[in-house]
Amino acid sequence: MSWEWTIEHHGHFAWFQRSLMIGDFAPRRVPIGNYIVRPDGRCDDPAQVPVCETCGEVPKTDDLIAIETATGDSNFLEPYRRGFKKWPRPTDPNTCWLCNSQRAGATGSPPLCEQCAAHLAGK
Repeated sequence: MSWEWTIEHHGHFAWFQRSLMIGDFAPRRVPIGNYIVRPDGRCDDPAQVPVCETCGEVPKTDDLIAIETATGDSNFLEPYRRGFKKWPRPTDPNTCWLCNSQRAGATGSPPLCEQCAAHLAGK
């Protein structure tokens, strides 16, 4: 399976991410497990701090590089890190994993709203 983003930590593989939630990469913040995908396809627990798949460290967000898998581009966080753009708010872990909305309260692991759960179930 192909994921949208590859996250590197100090130049080596850390994890895949299904969506780049820019606000979660601001200094002193932590990417939430709802969007982190491990090589075996499992998602991280949103309640746990993510660790690097290669070295096992809990990385600082300043040490992470987001690489768009399709293009190899890795400059998406630079305007924020250099102060040219204001960091967005962090992602609310109670949002739907698929559509990021809070409608009908996202539940489960990964959390899904009722509409997305029905869609994935083929209903």
